[in-house]
Amino acid sequence: MSAGAVGSVYERLLTATGSGAALESTGSLSAPVVDPDLQVRRLMQDIGYLEDRLGEHADPEALRQLTAGARHGLREVVDRGDRARLGRDELAGLEAVVHSDGSRPVLFVEDDFVDLLAPAARDCAATLARVESEVRTACQAAGRVDDPGATLGYQGTAWAVGDGLVVTNYHVLQAISLHPARSDGSFTGDLKPGVTVDFGAEIGAQPGGRRFPVRRVVAVGPAGDPSHAHPSLRGVNFDGLDLAVLELEEVAGQSFPTPVEVARGDDPVTRGALASRGRLVYVVGFPGSARSTTPDVFAALFAGVKGVKRLTPGLLTYGRGDVADDGRRWVIGHDASTLGGSSGSMVVDLEAGGRLVLGIHFAGDPGRVNWAHSLEGATPQLVDAVPGW
Repeated sequence: MSAGAVGSVYERLLTATGSGAALESTGSLSAPVVDPDLQVRRLMQDIGYLEDRLGEHADPEALRQLTAGARHGLREVVDRGDRARLGRDELAGLEAVVHSDGSRPVLFVEDDFVDLLAPAARDCAATLARVESEVRTACQAAGRVDDPGATLGYQGTAWAVGDGLVVTNYHVLQAISLHPARSDGSFTGDLKPGVTVDFGAEIGAQPGGRRFPVRRVVAVGPAGDPSHAHPSLRGVNFDGLDLAVLELEEVAGQSFPTPVEVARGDDPVTRGALASRGRLVYVVGFPGSARSTTPDVFAALFAGVKGVKRLTPGLLTYGRGDVADDGRRWVIGHDASTLGGSSGSMVVDLEAGGRLVLGIHFAGDPGRVNWAHSLEGATPQLVDAVPGW
């Protein structure tokens, strides 16, 4: 996505915030004009709240860089719109602003729920309070794929789809494997030693409390026709299914997390049409991915939020069948924040009509163009891979 297009996306989000309904619609450019100084003050309020909550001060240099980027980026999108010139610092600053002002907040998970008093939660607290049980079910099922040999110590997200079974991205599996390869849904390669899935990596949690070693690879999605490779996203192919099912080892004294319910394409009631454009969704998972094009601004500020579970609301921007070069109809788009990546995170509908996992996040471009696989579209592959599903 060009810098100008990114500027337009942020302009739309930021002006929509003035109406108090940024998550209810896509907004319009006739909305109230953005006040850069006010937006930066709100960002500082959010950072101050996190300092009190975590009991640590933000890194001074990272904070200076972030606020400077936010001010310059805000002035660029206000003054220049789709002609805005945005570098990495400006993108990071704008990303932090839309988290702090309620447009697309990042909410940190603690004890399988989120802090509804956080300033960033002001526009979604009432909704989340109504579906607390569903939020807890989704959050407890999301685990961090830990890899002792990785730079960050982990590679992405996996979530419980069956008893002792988790789903993640195939490219996450590649990162935790030696000599990985796939053909016709079969995997060859060896898991690296010490790879685990940690379901308890949350703010304030004791390390290792809900951690399970990965036993084996159950199934992987097809690679897809190489001619469908994405022109700008390395390793992305909409004809392929970036998905892997892993089996976990039992651990004495611990129970596997409760599996989440997944939307099915063969449901006679919903008929594979739940993942429709404009639907409110939540992404649950962990930041961190070699593919990430958006910096994790909060991890740069606070050591206490590095690699912890997060919930981020957004809208489906592309439903099944809306994405070009997706002949299999198993790619959907969303605009929830995926700071620092979010490979393998679940994209879940928590509202009364759904309360189902609609997708698994696998890639994104700067400027809120994020891609997930529709699980309604991947139902045949999951039926083959998950016993009793």
